[in-house]
Amino acid sequence: MLSQAQREAGWLGHEPASEQAVLAAEERLGVRLPPTYRNFLLTSNGWSSIGGLDLLAVGEIGWFPDLTDLLDYWSSPGEGYLAEHLDKFERCLLISNDDGGSGGYWVLHADSVGEDGEWTAYEWWPGEGSGPAPCDNFAAMVAGAVNEFS
Repeated sequence: MLSQAQREAGWLGHEPASEQAVLAAEERLGVRLPPTYRNFLLTSNGWSSIGGLDLLAVGEIGWFPDLTDLLDYWSSPGEGYLAEHLDKFERCLLISNDDGGSGGYWVLHADSVGEDGEWTAYEWWPGEGSGPAPCDNFAAMVAGAVNEFS
């Protein structure tokens, strides 16, 4: 799962995103990214394998409904019906990629912004049968994942 370069460096991250790349993503998305997530991208443009997920590079992040067809699936009565959580995902940025079929998601909710500019972050593993777990912000979600696997 780890590249030889990551093993040698002891670093699962990637080269930093440029300020221009972050600004381009913010323009594309029509929002200013929350501070802790923005700083993360300027430090590491993505991340390999944190809590069973990979964190996307700045050019890959996007609105959850644009990157997946899951809202349609979840809103249709039947096996995948999860309507009670849909409002959280209509205005969320998907910032993770499933690194091996785990079925989890890390998202940042654009309509839940604190006075400090931070967005509520959610970790969700729908296959486990529980709802999205909120975190105060991206940094808190990362800290929780690190503590879980330490």
